[in-house]
Amino acid sequence: MSAEPAAYILRHGESRITNLVAGQMVRTLADTASTKGGFGAVVLESTIDRQPIPLHYHEKEHDTWLCTRGRLRVWCGDESRILTDGDFAYVQPGDIHSYQCLSPRTQFFGIVAPGGWEGFFDAAGEKWEQPGLPEANHPFDFSRMGPAMGRYGVMRVDGATYGDVVNGDSTDRELPKGPASYFLQQGYGPRVRARGHLCTTLLSRAVSRDHLEMRVVEGLKGATMPAMSHGETHVFLYMLEGRITLRLGAEATVLQAGDAANIPAGNVYATAVETGHARWVLSSAHGDGLEAWDRLGQRTETFTPAPASGANSTADADLDGLDVRLST
Repeated sequence: MSAEPAAYILRHGESRITNLVAGQMVRTLADTASTKGGFGAVVLESTIDRQPIPLHYHEKEHDTWLCTRGRLRVWCGDESRILTDGDFAYVQPGDIHSYQCLSPRTQFFGIVAPGGWEGFFDAAGEKWEQPGLPEANHPFDFSRMGPAMGRYGVMRVDGATYGDVVNGDSTDRELPKGPASYFLQQGYGPRVRARGHLCTTLLSRAVSRDHLEMRVVEGLKGATMPAMSHGETHVFLYMLEGRITLRLGAEATVLQAGDAANIPAGNVYATAVETGHARWVLSSAHGDGLEAWDRLGQRTETFTPAPASGANSTADADLDGLDVRLST
């Protein structure tokens, strides 16, 4: 029987493994072993790509992109968008897609579920121990790409056409009701205010067929979430801006932009915002633990957190049926 995954903290720039793949630097923050097969988490950085990666699809993987810097163009089917900081895209298994980094420095945070596919970057690329991106003329061994695509089920679609880009203002401001690929503009999605925070759903379990959930949480200074744990739900936290204190078990650690925390089921965790404003991503698999935010807060149409002084109490929160337990 495989060992249970461990909790850990990664500081900005650290990773489980870093690979260079055709000029793109990929830092793997979580893999199939660390999430009990739930998902892989990566941060990809690149300068301007000369061309998009080939159009392809995956038979079982759910693919996501949360742009955190620069300009990232994503194709899905016959549609295309240019994502900037905070914009999001999700592609379900079987849908043809591609992406291209368009600015001198583009970065995105991505989750691929189920776990295992993150190994593609290791198989296709080379180990990279430098702190930054390579020079433009850095050589790359493309002979590894074909075997890696075959091993990890990257189904290339030759002859497919790249769709024209549109702004998506009329379509990209809500999640689909059921399984479907989509683009989501920054700030949009179902939102709740809870204890001085605003929690926005990027990807729901209904859309991902129970494989994955992703939310952006932002809070004002002094906002706290109560200590909680999950029986099955695995949580991964990635910081976008500001600082928070994460209490993970008996240890309290200050996290800031680029830091990450792996929080397996069974671990008690709590957060407190230390700066005037902070923002982070929560991703989960194996259960509905993140839906605690919906029960602890109230639906809202606004785009800003409630003041921490007006935070909701947890005393009367109905968490029955959810994979969550509040701790003292």
